[in-house]
Amino acid sequence: MVESCTILIVDDEQTIRESLIDILTLEGFRVLAATNGLEAIELLREHQPDLILADIMMPEMNGYQFYQRVRQSQDCLLIPFIFLSAKGEAEDIRFGKELGADDYLMKPINMEDLISAILGKLKRFEELTLTQNGNAGLWDNGKLSDTFGSELPEALTRRELEVLRLMMLGMTNLDIAEVIFVELSTVKTHVSNILSKLGVSNRVEAVALAMRSMLDVDEA
Repeated sequence: MVESCTILIVDDEQTIRESLIDILTLEGFRVLAATNGLEAIELLREHQPDLILADIMMPEMNGYQFYQRVRQSQDCLLIPFIFLSAKGEAEDIRFGKELGADDYLMKPINMEDLISAILGKLKRFEELTLTQNGNAGLWDNGKLSDTFGSELPEALTRRELEVLRLMMLGMTNLDIAEVIFVELSTVKTHVSNILSKLGVSNRVEAVALAMRSMLDVDEA
């Protein structure tokens, strides 16, 4: 798996950036590197990495801003994203996780922890990608509501429809949180809203209703 994976490093500190390049290259990864978020955005126009490592305090575009730009792209939506930072305050870490980042590692970086985090995130990304590819019909990039029939209320938001699709794939709330990069509590709120709007009492009934609705569309 390592030999076929590309990692994008985004860090304005040359010493750290070059050290990461050397270590990850020795581990067998292909490596791309940028000195700030704007430069990294340009790289993403031509390359699709399997994982992104990004510093937070950078000129031009900081790590948080870069993360938000990355997640605006459908092609980059599932790419694992790890923040690297010397900022160790609990509030900073909490903010990074609330944005949806997969991990948050402190500088100076323990390389064993870094490699372990990278391998874990890549394994999870591979599992999610296989799930997505195996259920392509539930991941149409067109209008989400077109997949379902008239039984589902128009009051469901786009995000709720997305969560409903993932529920239909058999994903747990924790799985869904990892896929759409939000806190577990946010997913629970979405699920609760879906159940209320559909007039059902549990996830099983919600999925069954959605499946019936999809069958109605196919038969129309």
